[in-house]
Amino acid sequence: TTTMLSFDEDVRLYITNTEWEKYSLLATLFGIVVAPDFLERAYVRDSITAAERVR
Repeated sequence: TTTMLSFDEDVRLYITNTEWEKYSLLATLFGIVVAPDFLERAYVRDSITAAERVR
């Protein structure tokens, strides 16, 4: 038996509210970890000032 895959369907990462909260917290943590790298890159490229970088 073969199963057809549809790339147009949404994929649910969670089933319960607890799982939803876990993925939500992981997404927030990822943002906190990645944001300083983007700020540093912007500072190195003179896209933001030193004052904006530490604010």
